[in-house]
Amino acid sequence: MLPEWLVIAGIVAVASVAQTAVGFGTPLIAMPVLVPLLGIRTATPVSTVVGLLLSGLILWRLRQAFNVQAVAPLLLATLGGVPLGVALINWVDTAVLTTILGILVLGYALYALLSPRLPTLEHVGWAYGFGAVAGVLAGALNSAAPAVAMYGSARRWSPDAFRTNLQGYFLVVNTAVLLLHGLAGNLTAVFWQSVGWAIPGMLAGFGAGLWLASRIDPARFTRLVLLLLLVLGLNLIL
Repeated sequence: MLPEWLVIAGIVAVASVAQTAVGFGTPLIAMPVLVPLLGIRTATPVSTVVGLLLSGLILWRLRQAFNVQAVAPLLLATLGGVPLGVALINWVDTAVLTTILGILVLGYALYALLSPRLPTLEHVGWAYGFGAVAGVLAGALNSAAPAVAMYGSARRWSPDAFRTNLQGYFLVVNTAVLLLHGLAGNLTAVFWQSVGWAIPGMLAGFGAGLWLASRIDPARFTRLVLLLLLVLGLNLIL
């Protein structure tokens, strides 16, 4: 059996490669492995720290394309939903939350693989509904990506805008999530030890993702990531 530090660093590295190369992946890949290993109260803030640092690095490289106005309503609603998500960790049984995470990961992978064309959402008011759902999911499971990705697709964001706007969005959301987990007492000694193992994996994955981004077919790599998510989601449910 692999040592815990190697599993944490390894899964964070894989998740960071995906996030850097195709714009998503960190929580959806990392959480299904970290939750059984660390428990949801530790796994969620650990994944949040990784996502926060990685979003900052990616956004710095792509900052010219970031559109604050496009994500402002989404962010406002998300920040309102985050406290409820953090509170759910103490209110809802861990097994239930783990199953919800599995369904969420599996559902998003199927949605992205099948690529259904969503109706165009012209009115910005839709941002508040999607944002509120994303906030609850971010606080409890660090998994706001499915709701935000669906919103971006329905708003017809370009690939570059999609990738960059998501990084700016997650930079703010992950900061809020981490602060609330700190107030909730979830930043324990185990959390800090796990973060110490995760950060080298994140940096290695970021570097590898930059290298891969210019050398692989993005569509093929995205498909591989989604197939991995199918396996991880099923593993949590079954």
